[in-house]
Amino acid sequence: MPSASLSEPAQGRVELSGELDFSSVPQIWPRLQHLIEQQPQLELSLAQVSSSNSAALALLLEAVQTAASVNKRLLLQDLPSDLVDLAVLSNLDDVLGVSPPRR
Repeated sequence: MPSASLSEPAQGRVELSGELDFSSVPQIWPRLQHLIEQQPQLELSLAQVSSSNSAALALLLEAVQTAASVNKRLLLQDLPSDLVDLAVLSNLDDVLGVSPPRR
């Protein structure tokens, strides 16, 4: 059973919550992919993500690439600092459009 969930509180806005890991990401991806393809612009908030790992980074990278391939705009918001750190370490911060946290 996935430990993460995806909700759509408003048209064009999606919120991820819970643990984004190797067991939950494959369950989340199909619905997120569909929403990206259906909306001209989508805001994706990760404010309620309690933990994440490289699977979450792969999910975001796939989401950004999918949006670009169908000429849609994807705005990533409220990324947890550990996920931003992982993106920076992987040199994906520019691809994902995130900034390293200020220390």
